[in-house]
Order: sequence, then C-alpha cells, then structure tokens
Amino acid sequence: MFQNKIGYWAEKRGIKHKRLAKECGVSTVTISKWVNNKTQPDLKQSFILARLLDVTVDNLGVFEDENL
Repeated sequence: MFQNKIGYWAEKRGIKHKRLAKECGVSTVTISKWVNNKTQPDLKQSFILARLLDVTVDNLGVFEDENL
C-alpha cells in the first residue's frame, strides 16, 4: 500500500500536528489518520498542507494511484 509523506515533511519542517490541524480546520486525530495512512485529506486540505510544509502536493504523495 502506498504511504503518504505528510508525517515525514511535518517532522522535517518541525511543524506539529496541532498546527496542521488548526490550519486545515480538522482535529489532531484527523491529522494522525492522514499521517498513518488511515484516511487522506481532500484536495483543498492537501494544498493547505503543501503550503504549510513548503512542498508541492505531489511531494505529499496523497493522490498516488497504486494501480498505475
């Protein structure tokens, strides 16, 4: 299964899950689910994450199609 890189980039940039949650308008539990690949952010939230983490949406790896 494909693993997203939200947790990797957050750790690398020193950004806490609490801040990501506040900026995305979700709970820290939701952030944890994204980081642990249980669920994925929607497109709008992905762009917010990318801006906060100073990466592209592609770098987050949340929209990869494992069947390609």
